Amino acid sequence: MRKVMLVLVVVLFACSMASAQDMMFGAKAGLSLGNVSQDNEDLGIPSEVDKKMRMGLTFGAMMHMPLGENMMFMGEAAYVQKGVKFEEGGDEMIMKMDFLQVDALVKYMFADSFGIYAGPAFGFVLSAKQEFDGHDYDMKDYVKSTELSLSFGGQFMAAENIIVDARYNMGLTDLADAEEGDDFEINSRTILLTVGYMF
Repeated sequence: MRKVMLVLVVVLFACSMASAQDMMFGAKAGLSLGNVSQDNEDLGIPSEVDKKMRMGLTFGAMMHMPLGENMMFMGEAAYVQKGVKFEEGGDEMIMKMDFLQVDALVKYMFADSFGIYAGPAFGFVLSAKQEFDGHDYDMKDYVKSTELSLSFGGQFMAAENIIVDARYNMGLTDLADAEEGDDFEINSRTILLTVGYMF
């Protein structure tokens, strides 16, 4: 809860530094490539099994607000599909974790069309499933309900109102809701490639 309050304070402080007419709002959508930081052995999976990215979708809303000559605050809320995929001999198992994620980012503009950014993100787990042999198995009871992460990346203004974004989201909290004495951990690692339109 303290982490949530910290994010809210940062957002409110940034909002107080600029007038409403300077804000721009938009929507974005794109591709998510999910993975986890742990190796197969850490997850109790044989080493010969191939660990691959889970390809998914992301979409949401965003707000941009100038903080100075070359600085900008970016507030975002998006649906993000994270997870990881394992393959062996034609069989596959997919760990699917879907989030509502809120980002509070600060961007530095090198030029009118390009900038880099970083900041915290807070995710709420909407669903957690394991897909195997064409069936989904609910695993939400074994996954924590929230995630604190760090987002950083770059944006390119492809046109006056069109933004191309490449982002890396690194989970800082262990998502596994393990029993006491169990050292099993899951930390998400997600690449996000999106295109947005500012209104």
